Amino acid sequence: MTHEPATILMVDDREANLLALEAVLEPLNERLVKARSGREALRFLLQEDCALILLDVQMPELDGFETAALIRERERTRYTPIIFVTAVRREEEQILKGYANGAVDYVVKPFSPETMIAKVRVFLEHYRREQHLRHEIALQQRERDEFERRERMARAEADAHREHLYALFMKAPAAIAIVRGEDQVFVLANPQFQELVGKKELVGRPGREAIPEVAARSTWDLLEGVYRTGDPFLGNEYPGLWGLSDGSPERFFNFVAQPTQSASGETDNVMIHAVEVTDSVAARRKTEALARQLLETARNKDEFLAILGHELRNPLAPILTALHVMRLRSSDPSTDRERAVIERQVTHLSRLVDDLLDVSRATMGKIDLRRERLDLATAVARAVEIARPLIESKKQHLTVSVPVGALFVEGDPVRLAQVIANLIQNAAKYTEPGGHVEVDGKRESGEMLIRVRDDGRGIAPERLASMFELFVQGDQLPDRSEGGLGIGLTLVRSLVQLHGGTVDAFSEGPGRGSEFVIRLPASSREQPRPPERGAPASGAHQRRRILIVDDEVDAAEMLSQALQGAGHEVRQEHDGAAALVTAAQFQPDVVLLDLGLPGMDGIEVARRLRSYPQLARVRIVALTGYGQGADRRRSAAVGIESHLVKPVDVDTVIEAIGAAWAKARPEPLA
Repeated sequence: MTHEPATILMVDDREANLLALEAVLEPLNERLVKARSGREALRFLLQEDCALILLDVQMPELDGFETAALIRERERTRYTPIIFVTAVRREEEQILKGYANGAVDYVVKPFSPETMIAKVRVFLEHYRREQHLRHEIALQQRERDEFERRERMARAEADAHREHLYALFMKAPAAIAIVRGEDQVFVLANPQFQELVGKKELVGRPGREAIPEVAARSTWDLLEGVYRTGDPFLGNEYPGLWGLSDGSPERFFNFVAQPTQSASGETDNVMIHAVEVTDSVAARRKTEALARQLLETARNKDEFLAILGHELRNPLAPILTALHVMRLRSSDPSTDRERAVIERQVTHLSRLVDDLLDVSRATMGKIDLRRERLDLATAVARAVEIARPLIESKKQHLTVSVPVGALFVEGDPVRLAQVIANLIQNAAKYTEPGGHVEVDGKRESGEMLIRVRDDGRGIAPERLASMFELFVQGDQLPDRSEGGLGIGLTLVRSLVQLHGGTVDAFSEGPGRGSEFVIRLPASSREQPRPPERGAPASGAHQRRRILIVDDEVDAAEMLSQALQGAGHEVRQEHDGAAALVTAAQFQPDVVLLDLGLPGMDGIEVARRLRSYPQLARVRIVALTGYGQGADRRRSAAVGIESHLVKPVDVDTVIEAIGAAWAKARPEPLA
């Protein structure tokens, strides 16, 4: 450990003695100070301290004993160690006199340098230990002073904080009180609290004495529990605080009882914070009641629409059948016009009923979409076919500009054609004879857009926001020649939203035409690539051995005939056990497997097929009514290559057979 050199004062009236001492002590690397008289030594000690004094006894004026006595009189040097150095041997009395004058040792010249150095080192070590101790004491004193200073500041801050909190509590808009101890003596009660409980001069009084009413006992019991357990209480919309609801309309409070601990960790106070929320509770209950009423009304409306559509649709089929029979039986052409009118009106009524049923199912979320990768040009073409009779009857000009093979979405072809047809018919309905209707499509920012424009009556700006609400219609002429129930656009919006898209209406105002824009997410699946020129024929066009396993005999029979007509060799089975036997004998290339088989289901059949070494290369295609994600994961887990959901057209089945065979695995290693 490094340290500063200590000062050693050497006092002798002879320069030779001083030089000799200096030579002996120089190896110690300490600070050596020479004084040639007792007075010079005393002057030095007035200015500085030293670790050790080596003092000659025989000196003129002040001898060593007198100098030592004066050194000992001063408080600052009273305990500085002095070693007397003399060349004259003294009697024992003289030595005792030296010790009496404060000497710690007595060295007679000539002395051994090693002895002198050893003695000096002992006193230097003692000096340094003493200095270190003094430093530690001073440091502790400074720390204690700093602690006391901080404690005083903290106490002052706490007092100021307490006064500030008290001022805040007294001015707070909430009711605040603090009670102390088991008797719940009020320490603080702000004006709002006093007003709340209808009591004054609460401070210093036990709680049950200050608010003694019987109805208040439950609140005091609660506060006693908080004090006893130390657990806070949070009462949201707490009823009847201190019995304030007794004999009066119901009242509610957001109520907090927070315990505070003393320095020992024991609960000493409980702070009470209460805010009356009676008005907000009443408003919320009223809102909830209205919401329930609205939900019930909406539910009743949906049920009514569903029942109405069902009951109206029942008579339509026999009416159309009767007209067909009449046409076959009658050879009188005079009634052809009347029958045509009836058929046209029944068809119109049928369309209205279909819209009613669809909008009811859509609003209740009961429409099941059959999604596939669809080119929107196909949906637009089907929609135009549906809307063309109305457009031709009004001699309107229809322009379609939708690129083929460029706008692919994941959607239900029937429902999307219905949506686009509804918008085209709506445009034709509100456009004068000879007007124009345009349909175009494009890709924009990862979405597929279909626009339907017309130059018809247009829409007033204030009505644009409500065009897709139920039973809302465009402006009608007095004769209501367009008809309709005002549900078509509601159905459009519902079906588009089920596809994950949006539909918006635009118009510059009455007489300026209108525009409806459908936005649908683009399909994330890539379009299948056509086979390369010169490649071998696809598996779909090669003769395969196919085993159909389906408990629906008619479905299996129809599919078998279709596949045989496509050139495949086909066998049928209608339960799992028979299918395993036939598979072992027939050795099929592809198995079309229904998962919902009686007894042994299709999953178990596939698992067992995969366990037979002789059937290692068989391809399995699920052909089932189960199409949820969990069903697809179960089929994939047992080695089923493809999962088709019924109903499936024959072309799709043939494509699946070819795709499954194209993925054939290599022969297993022997």
